[in-house]
Amino acid sequence: MATYGKMRCLADQLTLAWYITSIGWCSGAHLLSRMNMEAFATAIVNTYEDCWCVMKFCACLFLLFAAVVEAGPSFAYILQAEKFAKNKEAFIRKINESGRQLVVIDYSFDGSKEGMWRPQEIAAMKKSDGNRRIVAYLSIGEAEDYRPYWKKEWKEKRPGFLVEENKEWKGNFRVRYWRKDWQNIVFSYLETIVNQGFDGVYLDIVDGYEFFEKGKDNCINPETKQTYRQDMKLFVTEIVTRAKQCSPRFMVIQQNAQALFEDSDYMARLDGIGAEDVFTNGKRQQKEREINETIGYLKKAQAKGLIVVLVDYPKDAELQQFVRKNAMKNGLDVLITNRGLTKLGSFFSAK
Repeated sequence: MATYGKMRCLADQLTLAWYITSIGWCSGAHLLSRMNMEAFATAIVNTYEDCWCVMKFCACLFLLFAAVVEAGPSFAYILQAEKFAKNKEAFIRKINESGRQLVVIDYSFDGSKEGMWRPQEIAAMKKSDGNRRIVAYLSIGEAEDYRPYWKKEWKEKRPGFLVEENKEWKGNFRVRYWRKDWQNIVFSYLETIVNQGFDGVYLDIVDGYEFFEKGKDNCINPETKQTYRQDMKLFVTEIVTRAKQCSPRFMVIQQNAQALFEDSDYMARLDGIGAEDVFTNGKRQQKEREINETIGYLKKAQAKGLIVVLVDYPKDAELQQFVRKNAMKNGLDVLITNRGLTKLGSFFSAK
């Protein structure tokens, strides 16, 4: 009968769609959006004669919807926009062409106050995808001497919150992040980011407590009489509170410091986590024990509905394959890129 033929056709289409989702969920979603849903409903009602066909159809539809709903956002992480594109217009065009759905960038095109992104430019980055989220990088555990808040005299006469320069990152200075004068600088920076029209913040150096612990987990800060980790959790919690007051949909994503997720209440306040160097340090594989420990924290976050994405910087093809294979095995999305964060990188979804 004619309806049976329609049903067969739709079932075959969805079988094909199911196959497409194994390649990429975006393609499957595109196929679904083009289907005649009225014909689908009519076929379901009228084709009771062929239960097998209905079962096949529904199973494929379920798999397709599962792939679309569960897949995490594709990710890009570019902090040196001026090395990725020659100007703002070119950068905006490349982001729109990329198809990436969650994009972390600096609050400024070139790091300068003059190069700050304007609200209309942030909006333009979402022209090709209204669901794209543009998130601003924000370091809360180190001060950077190229930021507008930095004062030249600080290198000679340091304020009380400033500790010492990070030997691995020139121009970055460790801070006593629990001090109110530093926190007020960060809160002011956060307000600027919100006013620029960003969809969220990506907090870096949340693991700044490790510098003060010096290898002794959960040791006490003599200034606050509580652990350095607790000081950081309170700081991040205040950032979340202020951000959500501006907009409930404003995202706060933490980078690294997975150990803080031992506190489930703290974890529940966040929208996501980005974890660097889970499988390699760029040149060699990480120790299996360390990998498993990190994966445990990330799985916990994933189970609670947080966005979880890995960022790894393997330099050779063999290490890149190792990262991709292990990320997929553990059901985690991964971005493979360069440590300078000047490229779009390669994103691999585990879904």
